[in-house]
Amino acid sequence: MKTWLLLAAAVGICGCYDKASYVYGESLDGLTLQLHSEDVGIHPDQSVLEDPNNPFRLNSPGAETKWQIQGSGDHVAAFYAWATLLARGPYGEAQFYVGTDLLSIYQNGEASQEDLPKVRAQAIRAYQSVLDNFPDAVTYDATGTIPYELVTPSYKGIVEMGGTVQGGWVLVQTANGQDRAVKP
Repeated sequence: MKTWLLLAAAVGICGCYDKASYVYGESLDGLTLQLHSEDVGIHPDQSVLEDPNNPFRLNSPGAETKWQIQGSGDHVAAFYAWATLLARGPYGEAQFYVGTDLLSIYQNGEASQEDLPKVRAQAIRAYQSVLDNFPDAVTYDATGTIPYELVTPSYKGIVEMGGTVQGGWVLVQTANGQDRAVKP
């Protein structure tokens, strides 16, 4: 059983990280994704905060805890963590990880069979929202010092899911041979 009580106590006592406001001790095992609304997890929708399946609806995960959940391999818990953060204070990194976790949920069949097409559509919409709403969004390496842009992996995520990228975005190759999504 995954409980985050000890982690929260250690983090809170040492003061090394931002304190999480999530009430720890609640199990994140066995969460199932049931899309609470048509726009859940897509900026500017906030319906995830009313979703009874969301363990973070009343309290958000902390700055370090979101990464612990993301790294745990529990895509449903990670979706709820990032969607909650996105609803409470929108930023591109949260929108990107909502898309990433929805993609993983879809690919791993972690929703009911009848919901999988909806999960796929939500993943595409989440990635498109990064392009539309957060084109300057970045995430950082493990040191927190090296930024990585998120429009290119969002573009590629849409294509990987069989979607069509909207808004005039195109994929080009840079001089060093790297792919880069741009909006000419």
